[in-house]
Amino acid sequence: MTASVPIAFENIEYLLGVLPVIVIGWVLIHKGARRSLILSRIIIVSLLVVALAGPYNPVTVTETDETPTITVLSDETESMDIFESGTAEEIFDKLQDTTPARMEKMGGLRSDIGDEILASSTGDDHIIVVSDGNNNFGSDLAETIDFVSDTGTVVYAVTQTPGKNDLSVEITGARTAVLGNENTCGVEVSQAESNTTYKLSIEVDGSPVSSRTVTQTTSIKIEPFSCTFNSLGPHLITARISSGDDMRSGNNVFNKTIYVVPKPRILLVSHDDDSPLYKVLRNLYETNTVSSLDDANLTDYKAVVLDNINDGRLSGSSTGKLREYTAGGGGLLVVGGDNSYDFGDYLNSSIETILPVESYSSAYAGSVNVVLVLDISGSISAHEALDVEKAMAINLLNDMGRDTNVGVVAYGGDAISVSDGLLPMYSHANRDTLKDKVSKLKTGFGGTSMDEGISTAADMLDNTSGQKYMLVFSDGAVKDSFEDSKIEISGMDSTETEMIFVMIKTNVVKEREVKTDNNRGDYFLKVLADQVGGDFIQLELDQRLDLTFGQESPDLPEDGLDAYAIVRLDEEHFITRYLNISGSVSGYNDVTQKVGARRLVTTSMGKPVVTVWEFGLGRVVSLSSDNGNMWAGALYSGENARLLPSMVNWAVGDPRPEGGIVVYSGDMNLGSPGTVIIRSNEMPAVVFGKQEVPVSQTGERTYEGVIEPDHIGLFKLEVSAGGITLEDTAAVNYPLEYRDVGNDPDFLEAVKHSGGGVYNVDQARSLLFSDIRKNSIMTSEEHVSLSWLFLITALLVFLGEVIMRRAKGIIDIKTRRKGRGR
Repeated sequence: MTASVPIAFENIEYLLGVLPVIVIGWVLIHKGARRSLILSRIIIVSLLVVALAGPYNPVTVTETDETPTITVLSDETESMDIFESGTAEEIFDKLQDTTPARMEKMGGLRSDIGDEILASSTGDDHIIVVSDGNNNFGSDLAETIDFVSDTGTVVYAVTQTPGKNDLSVEITGARTAVLGNENTCGVEVSQAESNTTYKLSIEVDGSPVSSRTVTQTTSIKIEPFSCTFNSLGPHLITARISSGDDMRSGNNVFNKTIYVVPKPRILLVSHDDDSPLYKVLRNLYETNTVSSLDDANLTDYKAVVLDNINDGRLSGSSTGKLREYTAGGGGLLVVGGDNSYDFGDYLNSSIETILPVESYSSAYAGSVNVVLVLDISGSISAHEALDVEKAMAINLLNDMGRDTNVGVVAYGGDAISVSDGLLPMYSHANRDTLKDKVSKLKTGFGGTSMDEGISTAADMLDNTSGQKYMLVFSDGAVKDSFEDSKIEISGMDSTETEMIFVMIKTNVVKEREVKTDNNRGDYFLKVLADQVGGDFIQLELDQRLDLTFGQESPDLPEDGLDAYAIVRLDEEHFITRYLNISGSVSGYNDVTQKVGARRLVTTSMGKPVVTVWEFGLGRVVSLSSDNGNMWAGALYSGENARLLPSMVNWAVGDPRPEGGIVVYSGDMNLGSPGTVIIRSNEMPAVVFGKQEVPVSQTGERTYEGVIEPDHIGLFKLEVSAGGITLEDTAAVNYPLEYRDVGNDPDFLEAVKHSGGGVYNVDQARSLLFSDIRKNSIMTSEEHVSLSWLFLITALLVFLGEVIMRRAKGIIDIKTRRKGRGR
């Protein structure tokens, strides 16, 4: 039980009542009232007012629930077949002998883990989830864990090692493709374990186009696949895998249907009819080229491309028309050059309000700031771990993205700034300098002043913007600076800086006789990590620290000063997802990304080259290099040539014509309903396979039907309205339960982020219940009333005054009697 502040008040505004008491007393004294009496009354009444204000001492009360309420949630869905069964029952049997516990099970072909956690949570309880964490139905798992943690529920995860491997294949990509355009999709193969070999075969419209043997050493591998369709209507891509190291064959085939539509109409505003840009657009789209927007009817086009157009050539009416067109759902691609953006008077212009960039230069200082705090104390060197620590640091420096700024601090008896501040990693020289300095670090004799190292690192991160990380390395021998380190990090803002404590397990810990947790280095570092809401990592001497910071690749080309390397920054966006961007440009427009926009392609120093955002209902792409005639020829050749059509396709959005019947449908998974949306002037009739699909109107010219497939296969989809019938094909693939295999790392991160713990089966048997009891410490604030203190003080003052007056009266009587006696 601890007191947080000495005194507080329930009704602090009542204290204002003391002011009129003082004023009245002052007036009475100046009118001749007896000073001592009035002062006494002022004190007494003031004390009564203070007592009325409800003074109290806020006391924090800490209680430990010796028998916490626990729910064991057992995932027994079919994706768990690769793990040993009975783990949840074993944990439950062990727990129910010592604390109130209950067990909930989920099975079948749906893993609604989020819903089950939500249903099991009662607040201030504990839920142990024995699952692979692959949530494929219902509430979002991470959001649910975060929500229940706010109610006092702590979620724990028990992970198991797969007893056998399971492989699944899926094809991802757009549902529609443009006639004659290269269509790229991703063939994604997942495995439960970490190493397998399989045969991957791909067919297009039933004809084999690719077959090869693949060795996969990651849990997920995505193979880009491209093909071009030269006929309109539905087409089919099929991916198959086969392996001797696979326990389930039902998820080894995936069908993806593609609906090919006519080339959309594009308006190109340009004065150059011989550029690579012009040639690509004329070849891939129905392109109309004009020199001015003034007379163009933009509603006839799916997208508008401005090629190196000066703001002075865009009239006010043209810009207003373009703004209205884009906000209403049209696409816009603005290509730079020597007459555009910063060279075309775009800054603060009307056209710039539509764009995702502003036409001024800003120094690029990196968006991620990292400080490595290295332990060079005598103990880490004595146990031959200093070289291991330096190797870990150098590996981290090698992997740092170009958009990171990195500093290095070392601490032994004192702390030193190795890097003299943060250095940007877009420079090879900076990276090499830091690696050299780290490699030359020697032992600092004396104590282990981790607190000083943290303080020096915090000073480096002050006044920086963007993400901030501090990695503190130690061998765990930090007992002498533990309390000072706690004080140091207590003053840090954990919402600004993420701290990661890395303990290298040397003989300092291994050979020491451990009697209590308080003697253990891992205990010290975990307490520090928990205090600041950070992470704690333990590594053996032969383990590698697998962390990366920043998004931009650390590799820099050796081109001259006249060449600016271009790199893919965003790997998840539609435009760049399956592209391998490389090479360099000889020039670019120096622009700055707006808040809310996304940089997809940049120079090696982070300058935007391709930037996107959504403007109203439309999509806008900024290409801040030229049409290929002067600067950016590399963007229109080789693998990079796929960038331009990807930008145009994203800006176009839906390439289907506006008139007639437009159908939005997609492939489905068995056990999950599918939706078909139709735009039509009248109620359509929908047939899936040979069954009619009920349709309801959901908006003007918008209708919707829900399809409940009952078996896997390819199905004909017919939509009829106004005498027109549109035919499509939809695939029903294996259940979602078979898609995600193995343990989901996002689930484990969500558990750790919410304050829970992640355990393997052996740890769950030995540590789980004790950790739950540690997390069952409840704190509450009690208000210990202090009104009695002020009331007694007022009474004592009053009694003291009465006694003094009585004593004075007796003395006066005796004095008068003595006077008469004389």
